[in-house]
Amino acid sequence: MESPDKYIEQQYHFKGKWDVPSVCGLKIIENQDNTIVIATNLYKINPGTSISRWSAQLATTICHNFDIEFDHLIFIERNPDSKSKLDFYKETFDIVKFSLDTDQLTNPVWKRVSKEAVDEMMR
Repeated sequence: MESPDKYIEQQYHFKGKWDVPSVCGLKIIENQDNTIVIATNLYKINPGTSISRWSAQLATTICHNFDIEFDHLIFIERNPDSKSKLDFYKETFDIVKFSLDTDQLTNPVWKRVSKEAVDEMMR
């Protein structure tokens, strides 16, 4: 397996709705064809906006800050397992597709995918 050309994993601070300070987990894997960005909701430490409520703006900001071309972006939202007996608190992954309006992403559309599908994309 070839290793990606670029790999970043960190907490990412951003201005959410109404410029409220917000934070998410951020993983960026760049390979020859695409740049995979995985934004993770950090429920317990995020004082601000959820990534799902700010997808287009967050993806646009990340692309600008990390020099990611919009047409090479694969943006994935991850909700971690909350260790609950309720199914809707289990880990989920959604690929988010956007429309492009000048220099920003708009109109997010989510598609649920498996963890295995995400793992396969990162290879």
